[in-house]
Amino acid sequence: MKMIDDQHLLVIFNSVHRVMLAEIRLKEKFDILLIPVPRALSTDCGMVIRFDRNDREAVVLLLTQLGLKPFSLYEQDPEGEGFVCVGEFS
Repeated sequence: MKMIDDQHLLVIFNSVHRVMLAEIRLKEKFDILLIPVPRALSTDCGMVIRFDRNDREAVVLLLTQLGLKPFSLYEQDPEGEGFVCVGEFS
């Protein structure tokens, strides 16, 4: 099984502190996985959170309520060569 597939979205933060806080809160309600940033993406943090795309609305709402902005959402591009930004929240 691939670590990231078309059923997943990635959430990227601009700091390790934010990703760690998000992981703690998200794993209480969602099936998430903290993974290293894929090579095709760039972030100062070094880690991203993978979650099921069906949980997108609820994940964005919770992160917003927790004041963990800014963050961006990415999905794997159709060819599987890289990633496409599907939302930026600031």
